[in-house]
Amino acid sequence: MVKKQLIMENALELFSQQGFEATSIQQITDKCGISKGAFYLSFKSKEALILSLIDQFLNENILEIERLVNPSAPSDDLLYMYYTYSFDSLKKHASLAKLFLMEPKTAFNAEIFQRLAKYNSTFNEIVRTIIHKQFPELEENRAADIVYLVQAFLRGYSELFIMENTPVDMEVLCRSLSEKVAVIAKYGQTTCISTQWLQLRNCQTLQLNKEELIAFLQQALEDAENELIEQSIRLLCEHVQAPSLPFAVEQGLLNNLRDNTASAWVAYMYEISNKS
Repeated sequence: MVKKQLIMENALELFSQQGFEATSIQQITDKCGISKGAFYLSFKSKEALILSLIDQFLNENILEIERLVNPSAPSDDLLYMYYTYSFDSLKKHASLAKLFLMEPKTAFNAEIFQRLAKYNSTFNEIVRTIIHKQFPELEENRAADIVYLVQAFLRGYSELFIMENTPVDMEVLCRSLSEKVAVIAKYGQTTCISTQWLQLRNCQTLQLNKEELIAFLQQALEDAENELIEQSIRLLCEHVQAPSLPFAVEQGLLNNLRDNTASAWVAYMYEISNKS
């Protein structure tokens, strides 16, 4: 197992038992059987470790949801598919989700809050795309209101099994929420969330500027698991610094990354950061 992954898995177990704030780096290194020096080779701080856990969980969600709501997916099932995957993922990672619901806000620094805000913006944009595909007749302001409703249902109903351990039939839950949203989208008239308000909430995005993308790729290069991924990332990083690759070659390198679960997120970040 890669050392970073070993640290993350053991840390998550301790965090689940004790909380973020109460768990020390010493406890994490003792559980992993490594020195503090070895820890700091992988993570500069406990906060950096928490950020990596957030990234791992939410990156997986974004990539899978983007795949599920691709243009060929039946538009009538998009919300159902979104809820189904999201609830399944929350249930799978219930210990981490519960931590963020229960942990005192003082345990999180500004960087963690900012990262969470960026992910929230990305998920809102994905849901906005789903709403426009499934309800194309919806006015923009009403669409913004429905986006907020979809996310509120997701947060509220997830507490049934994250916090309360209530037995839930996921098929029924996802169908029920999809139907509720559809009824409100069709017959609702009054809105309270405007497009401008949602845009303001979504002003933070995961998109990186050139310098941030280079730093991101350089970090990904250090974490590369095999020679093909390493060479692909290196060439893409060099291309960002001094464009030289033909489009077909660039896409081929990105496909190398997409085909590997551990590096698919690198391809996604590269693409959204290079959108004009």
